[in-house]
Amino acid sequence: MKKTVSRLVCFWILAALLVALVPGAAASQTLAPCLASLPELIKNPENCRYVQMMLGYYLRNDAAVRETLREGYSAVFLFEGCSDNMDDPELSDITYYRVSAVCLALKLDEAGEPYLSYFNGDCSTLPDRPLEYGAWSLEDVGAVGPATICDGTYELYSVRHGGAYEALQVMSEYSDDTLPAVYMTPEGYVTARADKINIHTRNVNHTIQGAMWSAGCILIGDGDFGKFTELMESTYYAVYDSFGLGEKVGTVTLNRQYLKEEMYGLYENNDAVNMLLAASRRILPETYLARCADAEVYEESKTLCAAKDTELMTLPCSNSTDARSVPLASVEKGEELEIVGSLTNTAGNLWYEINWNGQHCYLYSGYAAEPGWFTRLLRRVFG
Repeated sequence: MKKTVSRLVCFWILAALLVALVPGAAASQTLAPCLASLPELIKNPENCRYVQMMLGYYLRNDAAVRETLREGYSAVFLFEGCSDNMDDPELSDITYYRVSAVCLALKLDEAGEPYLSYFNGDCSTLPDRPLEYGAWSLEDVGAVGPATICDGTYELYSVRHGGAYEALQVMSEYSDDTLPAVYMTPEGYVTARADKINIHTRNVNHTIQGAMWSAGCILIGDGDFGKFTELMESTYYAVYDSFGLGEKVGTVTLNRQYLKEEMYGLYENNDAVNMLLAASRRILPETYLARCADAEVYEESKTLCAAKDTELMTLPCSNSTDARSVPLASVEKGEELEIVGSLTNTAGNLWYEINWNGQHCYLYSGYAAEPGWFTRLLRRVFG
């Protein structure tokens, strides 16, 4: 009898240990493979977290990005203000030396999972001296500064920059090589279409004070042509054997929201910057949460389990219909969750507020369930 009891006690202890280990194992896999390597590439934790969240958002919600990946092409992303260069007092001065953006390219592997095929932390999507009028002019407008294309997702095609070397052209679509842009004027700004906007390498004279190295194009690298060649190899040459003009490469997504405050100072016109950032503007969490109803904070937290493999969201909604909510973590079916409150979102759906490793996030109530009998039994035995 004593042996039987001992074996049962050992069994329950082992089972309890296994249950306790499951959440930890799941937490270590909360990032997709293409995002898990980013902390090694972007050392600043806040910058890295922003890129991780926004990549997850675009992969889930941007139809053009999803389609180009399914077709076997590349999805290129440029996030301004997310480079580790922003931690350097000299390099963070975007009025002169602009290497504040990171460039990433994603593709799908044979299993259909996204992976990171290219990364560069010395990039820029901002033209040099946007307030310098006279070198460009628009019909019915007159002298303007360089064109700054608006944030958004565009198509990418092969081109020879200046007729010289292989590069990538940013286009609305194959039949339209113009892009929505903002031009600064002495009186303010105007919106107009821009053309011949390419992604190319940075000129070697980019460190010379007063030298212009971009009049609206996107720059890759810190004067190292080899770094730009790697982008071509990971995008264009991953699809085609030899170079040809006008070949589809994929999409490019520009997001400068993270650099908004610095851009206010650079452009000296907040309305113009807001126009540039309209496609990447996020609804502030407190703004969205204020529109939700029946918010309740539980006096004592309770434990529920994930009813299916799902994601914990930064806001109580799952897509851009309501707000820019992005995944914070992935959880597996049966994983225990600490519920600390609830509310009804703007679509009338009940969401639970979750305490996840000290961070508050949200789970749709329909994806939560009471723990199973085995878990309840373990609690009774071990308290």
